[in-house]
Amino acid sequence: MNAFLASPAQVGGWLHVLARTTALLWPQPKGSRNFSFLPLAQGAPVSLDRYRPTVVPPSRHLLPADETLFTYRCEPTGEVRYQPPEAPPRQILAGVRPCDLKGIAQLDAVMADAPADPLYGARRAATAIIGVDCLAPCDSRCFCAATGSLAFRGGADLFLTPLADGVLVEVTSDRGAELLAGAGFAPCGNAAALREQAEADRPVPFGRALAASPAELPAVLRAGYRSPVYGRHGERCFSCGTCNLVCPTCYCFEVRDDLALDGAGGRRSRTWDACMIPAFAEVAGGHNFRPQVGERQRHRLKRKFEYLPDRFGTGPFCVGCGRCGRQCAADIDILVMINEIVAEQGGAA
Repeated sequence: MNAFLASPAQVGGWLHVLARTTALLWPQPKGSRNFSFLPLAQGAPVSLDRYRPTVVPPSRHLLPADETLFTYRCEPTGEVRYQPPEAPPRQILAGVRPCDLKGIAQLDAVMADAPADPLYGARRAATAIIGVDCLAPCDSRCFCAATGSLAFRGGADLFLTPLADGVLVEVTSDRGAELLAGAGFAPCGNAAALREQAEADRPVPFGRALAASPAELPAVLRAGYRSPVYGRHGERCFSCGTCNLVCPTCYCFEVRDDLALDGAGGRRSRTWDACMIPAFAEVAGGHNFRPQVGERQRHRLKRKFEYLPDRFGTGPFCVGCGRCGRQCAADIDILVMINEIVAEQGGAA
């Protein structure tokens, strides 16, 4: 691993140079309070510390809201011709925080699970990632340390750590080395010590806490399957699905066909779907496996803290970013629900 030191102004200038030739998305202010991953425009400021979690996580730039699977056309001979989508262009996701790095890694595991998703795989292969360390909680909603996300570094090609007098730039892949070529940053021979010193100044505790460890939660949720907590919080849920749509690790989608007006061709696509929407679990004949909102809340929590962790063995599929509670119009908080269920079951299993 190679490491370098740079000033914030040097880092900003280097990112702007990259943005001239490759689409580079950086978290930028949008409106009065929010941030969004947007193309870095020439001259736009680059700040490593002025940050609030983006409404839409960077993982959504790997799994877009509407994606063409293929187009098709019926020839006069009766033959049907299929056309796959074009190869995705290169892009750089820069300014990705540890919780979102973990969210991308979780999606990587899901989409590589057989049968692997070729569209996601192609977009992921075309995407470089520049991570940025978190040295203070982004706001009062986060609980990334509790879910094991705060120390996550996997998937980043370069990782930036803000220091008191500069920025530590660490190269973590060959692609990262290519991005940094020609930047002119000063080599650093004591990267580990500088990183440890910066992270040692983090506040303790860092963000909110879970009432049980992530390893204990699957057993707690199994024991609390019929907990009234789900229904109690579900009473004020609008079933809008916003919590799913802003989650870094949600990946459910539905497939639809749009026919051309002449009926001779069309487009098959997939769009985001959400397990909190009432019709999500409805099947042919009108039967709904989860008609009650409390049942859908239970499914959401068990997917994040039991089902998917058991299947993939990579820890909770909740990264503790706090987006779902932050964006919920009814102020339903996944951490509060988990902690109430833990308390109801008499503490950790």
